[in-house]
Amino acid sequence: MSVEIDLSADVAVVTGGGSGIGAGIASLLAQAGAKVAVLDMSGQAAKTVAEEINASGGTAIGVEANITDEAGVGQALASVRQQLGPVSVLVNNAATWTIKKFADTTAAETQRVVEVTLIGTVNVMRAALPDLVETQGRIVNVASDSARTGEHSMSVYAGAKAGVVAITKSLAQEVGRKGVRANVVAPGTTQTPGSAAFIEQVGGPDKLAKEIGRAHV
Repeated sequence: MSVEIDLSADVAVVTGGGSGIGAGIASLLAQAGAKVAVLDMSGQAAKTVAEEINASGGTAIGVEANITDEAGVGQALASVRQQLGPVSVLVNNAATWTIKKFADTTAAETQRVVEVTLIGTVNVMRAALPDLVETQGRIVNVASDSARTGEHSMSVYAGAKAGVVAITKSLAQEVGRKGVRANVVAPGTTQTPGSAAFIEQVGGPDKLAKEIGRAHV
């Protein structure tokens, strides 16, 4: 896939970059010329994606980071700054979910989904914001179509993603005049290693596609 934009002056951070959508985003940013920091809770997964990018002629580093740990996020961003320079592109892709009906979802599961999906996004934006103001950079937060439509058996995840949408809009109002652009993209269900359990639970990709089609008629 050819990429016709030039990001050769940019340093990009991608959270949840060790697999799935995040790995794809990191690869495309590198193809466009950006120096990419692949952040993931799995240091090995982050390293593997970074090595694949470097082997393809790009520039990337893998950084282990638990985005629910505010101090740890600060340290991770400091490492990125030291190795690659100030961040000018931030893609918040990391999230987690539990596949249960709302009544069966425990308090601990709810807390985990909100901490990673919403609070983790906030932590990374806060840590990267000084760089983004300095570079007049861009924030792209990955939400979900479920933030708009809801999602059976993933209600807490849908709520957390709705929070991501709202906080992105609010932040854009605060920093837009400083030259920082903040936007949300909201993909539908995408077949990745992380979504495999959900897709199988609803009857497989073909059944899911039919259900989505009915919902949008």
